[in-house]
Amino acid sequence: MSSEKNGAAVNMLRYFRDSLIGRNAKGIVHNMNSPLQVLSMQIELLGMDLNQLASLPCDNQDLKKGLNQIIDRLGQLEGIVDKINHLVKLVGSRVYDEEQDDEESPVMVSQLIDETVEFWKSDLFFKHKVDVKLSMPEISPVVVSKEQYLKDAIDSILFGCIEMLKDANEPALGIEVSANGETDIAISFRPQGVRFPVEKLGQATSLMETSSDQGSGCEISLSPLDVAMAVAKMSIQKIGGDFTMKDDEVTVNLKAVTS
Repeated sequence: MSSEKNGAAVNMLRYFRDSLIGRNAKGIVHNMNSPLQVLSMQIELLGMDLNQLASLPCDNQDLKKGLNQIIDRLGQLEGIVDKINHLVKLVGSRVYDEEQDDEESPVMVSQLIDETVEFWKSDLFFKHKVDVKLSMPEISPVVVSKEQYLKDAIDSILFGCIEMLKDANEPALGIEVSANGETDIAISFRPQGVRFPVEKLGQATSLMETSSDQGSGCEISLSPLDVAMAVAKMSIQKIGGDFTMKDDEVTVNLKAVTS
C-alpha cells in the first residue's frame, strides 16, 4: 500500500512539475516565433537570389550544377523551418488568455482532432509506440463552441488514453468523428486492450466540482488519469455537450452547425 502511495506521489510531483513548465509555454512560443519568422524570410530571399543566379547564362556546367544543388538543399531547409513554424503554432494554440474563455467561434472538428493528435506526438511513446487510426468524414462537421474548452477535453482524453496504453501489449488507439443526420457530432476514443476507470469518474468529478471536503472520513485515491477524465467531462458539459464513458470507449457528443 505504501508503495502505491509513493508511486502516486511521484506521479503527482511529475505532473505538477510539467504544469509549471507549461506555464512558461506562452513566453517560449513568443521568443521562438520572431527568430523563426526572420529565418523564414531570409531563406525565401536567399532562394530568390540563387534562382536568379541559376537562370543567368553560364558555360561552367559544374558551377550551374552546384547552384542547383544549393537550391535543392535550401528547399529542404525551408521545409524543415515550415514544419517547426507549424509546431510552434500548434503549441501557441494551446496557450491562451483567460479573457478568451467566453468567446464562441466555429470549430472544424476534424481539423481540431488532426491538430491535437499531431500536438500529442510530442509524447515520444505516443508518437513511436501507439498505432493511431483516425476515421473522419471527408467534410469536417462544424460546431460553434468555446474552442478552448473543447481542446481541454480532447487533450485530457488523449492524455488518459496515452497513460492507459503504456500498460498495453500492443498499444493502439482508434479515434472516430461521425455526424448523424447533420445535427449531432460524435467523437469516439477506443484504446485497445485497456479499460477506462469508469468507477472513479463520479468521485473525481464530485471532488473537482465542490470546494467542500467531501472526502473527510474516507480515503479516496485518485490518479492523474481519473482527474484527466473528470476535466474532460466538465469541459464538455461547459459547452453544452455530453460526455459518456464506457469500459472500452469515451464518446463526446456535440451539436453541429446546420445551414
